[in-house]
Amino acid sequence: MNKKPGSIRIFIGHDSKYPQASKVCRASILKYWPEAKITYLDKSVLKKNGIYEREDVEGESTEFSFTRFYVPLLMNYNGYAIFCDNDFLWRVNPQEISRYMNESAISVVKHEDYEAKSNKMDGIVNKSYPKKNWSSLMLFNCNKLKNKLSKEYLDNASPSQLHEFKFLNEKAIGELPKRYNMLVGIDKITKNNARAIHYTEGGPWFDEYKDSELSEEWWKVYSEL
Repeated sequence: MNKKPGSIRIFIGHDSKYPQASKVCRASILKYWPEAKITYLDKSVLKKNGIYEREDVEGESTEFSFTRFYVPLLMNYNGYAIFCDNDFLWRVNPQEISRYMNESAISVVKHEDYEAKSNKMDGIVNKSYPKKNWSSLMLFNCNKLKNKLSKEYLDNASPSQLHEFKFLNEKAIGELPKRYNMLVGIDKITKNNARAIHYTEGGPWFDEYKDSELSEEWWKVYSEL
């Protein structure tokens, strides 16, 4: 299915405590896609505009834990959109993912379940659950989600209903190649096998991870901001 270049919007999960992560993610996209239309999912702005009305949950690992699922609503349930966590670093133009557009409501990298480390990112408890990290990169077919991700549902659904995609039949979840969501510290990453790298255990903006695996690649983009 062909789309005109630049017609796909991209949304980055944003956490006000770590704006540098969002900035580096954005810069890595613009390096390969200068015309990209990028939107930060800023929870405070979404709340102010009456879009996000979920009750805050103690222990949310990021401010965008649930804002990501509001993308189809923000798109007026029209067209395609890409979401990624702010701890992504892109090595290619994310528009590559558009070649995997199909009739699936959402397409993701279907990571195998794994036991997460006990803590990550500032001591937040790192929970293990089915389909972990599936929602960290999503290609939304927004037209297919109007009756699945209504505002009422989004504001009231449980964390597991959203992150485990319980609002969809398994057949409605398409699959993206793993190379677009390679997990630092979990997957074996080389220069050639990863199109996007994901610092899911903790990025270089945290003191304890500033010299961790592939941190130099993140710092290079940061230094060019």
